[in-house]
Amino acid sequence: MNRSQSPLEDFADEVNDNLARAKAVPGQGQPTPPPQTDWKSDGGESSTHYVAYWSEENLVILCGHQHTALSEAVACIQGADGSVKAVTDSQERALTAEEKDDLCRSLVALYLRARELSRRDTKTGALNDRAFKELLTYEIKRSRRNVVPLTLVSLDLDGFKDINDNLGHPTGDLVLKVVTWTMQAALREIDSVARLGGDEFALLLPETSAEGARLVLDKLQNALKNAMKTYQWTVTFSVGVVTFKTPPATAEYMIDMADKAMLLVKKTGKNRVSYLALD
Repeated sequence: MNRSQSPLEDFADEVNDNLARAKAVPGQGQPTPPPQTDWKSDGGESSTHYVAYWSEENLVILCGHQHTALSEAVACIQGADGSVKAVTDSQERALTAEEKDDLCRSLVALYLRARELSRRDTKTGALNDRAFKELLTYEIKRSRRNVVPLTLVSLDLDGFKDINDNLGHPTGDLVLKVVTWTMQAALREIDSVARLGGDEFALLLPETSAEGARLVLDKLQNALKNAMKTYQWTVTFSVGVVTFKTPPATAEYMIDMADKAMLLVKKTGKNRVSYLALD
């Protein structure tokens, strides 16, 4: 141990030595958890900070920060096996019961946030393709069980390539964001918006009949038209709407039917809505 090193560097050296010894023993390849160090206050004013750690290739990595809040340290964790250690007055110590509870809550919150982010399109905040298909599969099962209709909408932007070519991709990205925000604001709370790629979106309208879908789409068309007029963008929308009285067994079939309805609009003049109701 090098006495010129900081306590955290000493801690890392000790743990890495433990890992090397564990790796040499058959059946023991897992990272060794950091050692527990007893800490006792001398009655003076103490200073505590928290350090995140995780392992990579059987080496313990420290985040290198001195976080004053345990939750901030948790946000620094970069590995699935990571955790947090407390350092008070330059001495590593075990977490208190209260800190352990805080650690658990922070880890759960971090997991839920990461899970939610993994389901979102990074450019618009809409659901991504994977999350949308999972949701559609769930709604198919629910609709079949409760015998209620389910409507799926495929929406594609007309003139989007011209926006990118003439005004630049940053403006094109803004168009996608405004379209997403406008649809989310115009639709009902039970409805969902997803960006499947490029300028193609999908909307899921649970428990929505063919008549109900027309009401929802009329409102949506007006909202999108007003938004494009506000920004002076020459963008219109080709939309395919398919209502299933009894949804099919697979999400792929529903998406394919809605896409075909939308593509038919694209081939026959664009800038309108095509409705299809299936038993």
